[in-house]
Amino acid sequence: MQQLSSNIVPGNFYKPSELLSILRNFLSNKEINAVVLCLHGIYWKSDKMYGSVAYDQLKDENSAEEITIVVPQSLRADLKNGNLVSVYGTIDRKLQSKGSIQILLNVTRVDKIKELAVSDDEIKRAELRRIKSEFGYKNVDGLLEDKLFRGERPIIALIYAETSITNADFEKGVVAAKAYIDFHTYRVSFAKPAEFRVRLQQLDQKKYDAIALVRGGGSGIENLDNILIVETLVNLKTAWIYGVGHEKENLFIRNVADKVIPIPFALGTYFRDLVETVIQKRNSSRAALVQEVKRQYEKQIEDSNRRNKELTVQLEAIQRQRREQEKEMNKRLTEQTDQLKSYNQNLSKLQNENTRRQEENSQIMRELSNARAKNRELEEQLAQANRGCFMPGCLGIVAVVLLILLII
Repeated sequence: MQQLSSNIVPGNFYKPSELLSILRNFLSNKEINAVVLCLHGIYWKSDKMYGSVAYDQLKDENSAEEITIVVPQSLRADLKNGNLVSVYGTIDRKLQSKGSIQILLNVTRVDKIKELAVSDDEIKRAELRRIKSEFGYKNVDGLLEDKLFRGERPIIALIYAETSITNADFEKGVVAAKAYIDFHTYRVSFAKPAEFRVRLQQLDQKKYDAIALVRGGGSGIENLDNILIVETLVNLKTAWIYGVGHEKENLFIRNVADKVIPIPFALGTYFRDLVETVIQKRNSSRAALVQEVKRQYEKQIEDSNRRNKELTVQLEAIQRQRREQEKEMNKRLTEQTDQLKSYNQNLSKLQNENTRRQEENSQIMRELSNARAKNRELEEQLAQANRGCFMPGCLGIVAVVLLILLII
């Protein structure tokens, strides 16, 4: 990664924790924090207790807007859901760790204006809204994008009113998204809560990726706020989308929907835009993946070439060492061969000399043997002469023979 040049680095830069600390101090020092305010609205209890205080809700009488109020335990005893109250306290703005700011009212006094400012159905709806918050809202965008990105086809159940022609508006918006998403259409009477509830429960068992309520505005739309329908929608395991009515129509079920897209045409364009966005992301991701693979491949080639160069150097050194070893071995072998040749030559001379001496010795032995044989012959002749002749002349002959033997 290339480093930023010094001329574009800001003079002062902060860590996220440092910036949050600065904002926290700024918010806590505002003069409005010291002013006691009076807020008027409908009170709703919550289960969030922290020590001796509770984080309850104060709802606007004429809209869905609400604010969290921090109420001491001692002031909650006589309050019930649906009470119209005036609460007094000071504003507190809490800076969350992720950078969001929560507006709170630290309550010091409560005046009950009216026991029940809402109907039983409204109280029940508020309770269902609390239950939905506890269950958690499903991330429809993330769920569908994940499947599309993996090349899978999401399956969506579309619920229309029995006689509605809203599907035409939806079809205009959805355009080519059908090439990537499977839509299954169902029709039911929105004016029959029991029948509608059964249909929702049946679809919830079919493991759809999402269920979408699709209906235009006008008369009868208020039927969707029936407690039985709202309760069923809150308890769905499948993510569901509100695609009902006109933009200004504000049904309660919007508050418990996992995804709100008013106007059927806009619901169609939502799926179209979702598909186009994922296709674009996939193409960008594919291009980035190709570049990453290319970069890794080039690095592998570079590493391989470097390694080959190192191995070539090592191989050349080994070959040079081997040539030197072979040269030294040949030199020694030549020396040993010369020594062996000299030895063989000397040995041959010795053998020839030995043979010659043996032959000389054999010749001497033969001559000695002949001389001895001659000597014996002479001795025999002498003996015969001694036996047959005692004359002086004979003695002289004997003496000559003996002299010859002594000479030999």
